[in-house]
Amino acid sequence: MNPERQKSPTPSVMSFRSSMHSERLFREVAGRTLNSRNDMYMLPVDDEEQDRQDIEHRALYLVLDGLYAAPDLVAKAMAPRQNRPPAVFDIGTGSGTWAMDMAREFPHAEVVGIDLAPPTLHSEGIPNNCRFEVDDVNLDLSHYADDTIHRVAQTLRSGGVLLLCSPAYNFFDENRRPLPVVEEGQPGKRNGADLDAPSQWDKWLEASPFYTSVGVEDIYVPIGPWQPNLDMRCQRIAQLTQIDASKVFPAFRPVLTLGGMEPATVDRWITVSHIALHGWDVSATTDAISDEREQTAIREIQQMRPKIFFRWRYVWAVRTKTKWYETT
Repeated sequence: MNPERQKSPTPSVMSFRSSMHSERLFREVAGRTLNSRNDMYMLPVDDEEQDRQDIEHRALYLVLDGLYAAPDLVAKAMAPRQNRPPAVFDIGTGSGTWAMDMAREFPHAEVVGIDLAPPTLHSEGIPNNCRFEVDDVNLDLSHYADDTIHRVAQTLRSGGVLLLCSPAYNFFDENRRPLPVVEEGQPGKRNGADLDAPSQWDKWLEASPFYTSVGVEDIYVPIGPWQPNLDMRCQRIAQLTQIDASKVFPAFRPVLTLGGMEPATVDRWITVSHIALHGWDVSATTDAISDEREQTAIREIQQMRPKIFFRWRYVWAVRTKTKWYETT
């Protein structure tokens, strides 16, 4: 690995190295690998999950026809300049694919990807202007203040662009009405994390003196090519989204297990979810689903041929010239 890529602005941050002590970063739960640094994030960080994230990345690239929303704003912010190069800070880099693709698209920029665990699928072939570090954004990012972001406005340069992207944590029916994931009247929180936060992003940014040119776009993607008359690109997006969604269900095994669900019940939930998503033949799953009522419910789902959307929310804003200390 290029030694320049291993440099970090602070000794408390770990740059990605293959020799990193895994016990400091990982823990095993229900056959999957979780991070050891933050209990709020309960999805796995293993190769299987990073492979799913790569599938998701391919789908979103097709959705946007590129790597990012607001391309005009990004092009302006990423234009080469003489005084200092532009920088990209990818928070929650996952498999690292987006960061590496940005480094290739903007070879004159410095790209840093951080997450609770290092990317492992692409340890080779990392562009020279890209590095990965292990850090927790819920703690502090002041050591990045000279170049990029701190919660986010504290270090984002004037004129810099904030790009936010998140899936909705529920599905939508064919009329794009949300299918509830919590009981009516219950807050949408899990382990202290607000699952509804992305729906508030644009409002928070508009209320902040540090941002202008706030934009938002919701993109609904069918899970599977059930919509009629899809072109080849949209069919591929729908197929990739279906694969992505099917790989998400097993990823919930650790959080369900830690929540007290019996392993057999977790297995049955995952199997039922796959059947509902793919319309599998219930007769092929009688070993996993032996309860007659569950089999009846699955047959009803198959006959309905569920038409489900998945929603992605993209929000962007431009950093104003307002200095951080002026309002704190």
